Amino acid sequence: MPQPLPSPPPAASPEPLPLLNPNPRVDVVPIVDGHRCVVIDDFMLEPQALVDYAARHHAHFRDDPRNYYPGPELPLAGTFAARLQDCFLQHVRGPLGARRLLGMSSRLSLVTRGPDQVLPAQRLPHRDADGLPAGEGVAAMVLYLFQDERYGGTSFFRPRVPLPDITAMLRELKRQELAGAAPAPALDFPSTFAIGSSRWFDKVLTVAPRYNRAIFYDGALFHSGDLHTPGLMVDDPLAGRLTVNAFFRVRMAAA
Repeated sequence: MPQPLPSPPPAASPEPLPLLNPNPRVDVVPIVDGHRCVVIDDFMLEPQALVDYAARHHAHFRDDPRNYYPGPELPLAGTFAARLQDCFLQHVRGPLGARRLLGMSSRLSLVTRGPDQVLPAQRLPHRDADGLPAGEGVAAMVLYLFQDERYGGTSFFRPRVPLPDITAMLRELKRQELAGAAPAPALDFPSTFAIGSSRWFDKVLTVAPRYNRAIFYDGALFHSGDLHTPGLMVDDPLAGRLTVNAFFRVRMAAA
């Protein structure tokens, strides 16, 4: 599970943020192998207020290498985070098979880098829920806060090879990363972000972006932003690929 970012400077301290819609449109979409994605449209009453908040605090967005995100981020906490928890408990906990919420973190995120500007592993599908105790899981959320749908939504993948092979591949990429080396040709590594099937993964679903749409899913699934037009990305919350990303650590319901 990604670690919470450091607290922002005082200038980016919490301030009133818009309420969530008490009557949003909620759909449950099958992904693969019994997993489901909860899609909530009309998520916030005044989403532009959150975009404006991001613009006011743009100077306080920071890169966090621990999260492998292709751009800077800004933590969100306080009342807004509490609203996200309430939404999770009301609309998401049941469809995702969670029993109890143990904790959460959330942040604003802005994609600003292309595939040639990131580490090799950042161009692969990833998971948010490795190494948790038995019976625990992580649900993830993405809230799209951009109008240009060419920026892309979120894709889900199923491994084409055994998980130990993927683990070994990721371990080798990490070793090469620490050594400052390029990926070995034998890895058959894509030069783009994860936008389609590959030797390692089959893409099984892409959820299209829509302004003020939030999606929730099991962080143990391999997934990636569907960043098929990275050349369009700009470092501007008012015009770029701005999202809220949140992670909910949960106790899973008994099977």
